[in-house]
Amino acid sequence: MTALIRMISGLVLWSMAFAVLYALQGLGCARGWTDPAVFGLTQTKAVLLAVWAGLIASQVVLLLWLLRRRDTQMERIGIAIGWIGLGATVITGLPILAISTCF
Repeated sequence: MTALIRMISGLVLWSMAFAVLYALQGLGCARGWTDPAVFGLTQTKAVLLAVWAGLIASQVVLLLWLLRRRDTQMERIGIAIGWIGLGATVITGLPILAISTCF
């Protein structure tokens, strides 16, 4: 059972990251966090960037934890899925850099 949890943990963490970023974006726009905050960024974008960086860091920590054990095929699959989760987390947050957070 724990091997299965390790195997899917990368994508589970990515799905949680997606939900958190999406919820924060909606909350920031609904609450009007559009005033410039840090370095000319809006408050919403600053929060999203900080949370996105933390989520990428947590994916890296998870991947390092998964890399400790590579004995079985399931553990190697878990490592591959961890890399996929890290890539998906990076790609999910890229629109934060490119577009306006509130239309």
